[in-house]
Amino acid sequence: MEFEELLELARDSYVGQFVDFVDKQSALFEQGAAEVKLQISGDSEFYRNYFCADFASNDDDGHVVELAPDEEVTFDPVEVSLGEMDMTVTRLVWNDVTVTSNDRTLLASDFAEWFETWFDPEETTFDPDTRFSACIHSLKVDSAQVTVDFGTAPVTALADLLMRFESLGCRSLTVS
Repeated sequence: MEFEELLELARDSYVGQFVDFVDKQSALFEQGAAEVKLQISGDSEFYRNYFCADFASNDDDGHVVELAPDEEVTFDPVEVSLGEMDMTVTRLVWNDVTVTSNDRTLLASDFAEWFETWFDPEETTFDPDTRFSACIHSLKVDSAQVTVDFGTAPVTALADLLMRFESLGCRSLTVS
């Protein structure tokens, strides 16, 4: 299986489960919505304190429900090269992708432009005629790795993230 096919399979598996999840939540909560963007007050582990809830109800209790996928794509580790960067891909769960730089310290600011594009906090690309946002649901950055819930974002979002690592001078990554 080609790497690009693996990415598509991981995304399609998650998004299929996400559609079923949203349909079930919508049936339970008439006053609810999928993919609700929130900015958490105080300090949080999320980049700029932004988080996109999978589903939020607007009933008397008002709560957030997150999808816990019950299936994931399994495969043997894959070795991939992107330009001068080598990657080992050991796990690919669309709502929980961790990319670890094995040779460079990371700064949150390294991912500012990528975040603006793929989280779209100002909703500049919002399309009311589509069911889902095509945005990531969260980004966490520490000095060695980033963890992303890719939500309903397309495969291009992950490809752009990997290219961002390459442009930062990373030469060795682990994707898990």
